[in-house]
Amino acid sequence: MTRSVLVVEDDPIMIAFIEEYLSGSFEYKLMTRADRALSLLKVGGNYSLVLLDLFMPGMNGFEFLEAVRSDRRLHKLPVVVLSGSTNPEDRERALELGADDYIEKPFNSSEFEDRLARLFKEVDK
Repeated sequence: MTRSVLVVEDDPIMIAFIEEYLSGSFEYKLMTRADRALSLLKVGGNYSLVLLDLFMPGMNGFEFLEAVRSDRRLHKLPVVVLSGSTNPEDRERALELGADDYIEKPFNSSEFEDRLARLFKEVDK
């Protein structure tokens, strides 16, 4: 099974980090707007996992999560929130809305790799 990742992130530094990690091991698509990423998924974009920033212009990550979890075709799609927010309320809200994991930025590469590996094991079951 090909592991494909939809990255929804607008920070150029995070984009560079994520692309460095994903390139060579995963197929991925980068989108800087959550509304466009949601449209892609709704028209049949087939991804194994979404990496989602919470705070972006236009549709934010919370709204994206609500839309994905309320869509019967997308509701089981694993979503990992990557956020610079250390506010416990943001973390709690994202998890309540159905995020599969919440990783605070900045994070180290081994933590990132370990948590994605765990989620991919669950997806591959």
